[in-house]
Amino acid sequence: MIVEVVSDIVKALNAEGVDSSKSLQDNIALLMQESNFVWRKDYTIAVAKDNSKTKIANFMVCDKLDETAQTFKVKREKDFWQKLQAREDYKAVVECSSFGANTDLYDIETQGRDIMRSRKEVPTVAVGGFVWVVAIDASVNLDALFELYFKENYQVVNRDEENYYIGWTDNLKTLDMRYFICNPTTKQLN
Repeated sequence: MIVEVVSDIVKALNAEGVDSSKSLQDNIALLMQESNFVWRKDYTIAVAKDNSKTKIANFMVCDKLDETAQTFKVKREKDFWQKLQAREDYKAVVECSSFGANTDLYDIETQGRDIMRSRKEVPTVAVGGFVWVVAIDASVNLDALFELYFKENYQVVNRDEENYYIGWTDNLKTLDMRYFICNPTTKQLN
């Protein structure tokens, strides 16, 4: 199933409708109208118990249109976050990031790890498919980063002066995050 989601993303990013004035997330949302999946943009995956904060995924990909309201629940009474409860239609989460040509590899890796870690904290998301799409200047090579986290499960779409890196896993929970490209202890504080 995750391969079909990635295939839809690749087709969308290769389509003529990509608008450079729009965000990567907005472009994907517009181009997914031909998909066999339901793409739910800005999907809430966790809510603070006091409703003061939410965690939002760029997209929740579903295999059917189900208008049933989302449900959230704490795992333990003292937990801060109420997390999204599983439903049969939830299949994958897709996250989008865009970086300029001068963005430090450390910052790219940190943002990616933060996204993956926070999604792993939501059990419903952690056991499903996960896709990270990164738009970056064509002069920047992120192969080593995507190989570290996604092994052979990544693809690069070249478009004009921009590359789109797409990494995926069938089960986010199994994604190995023990190693880094950039040592987090060597980053200089500003």
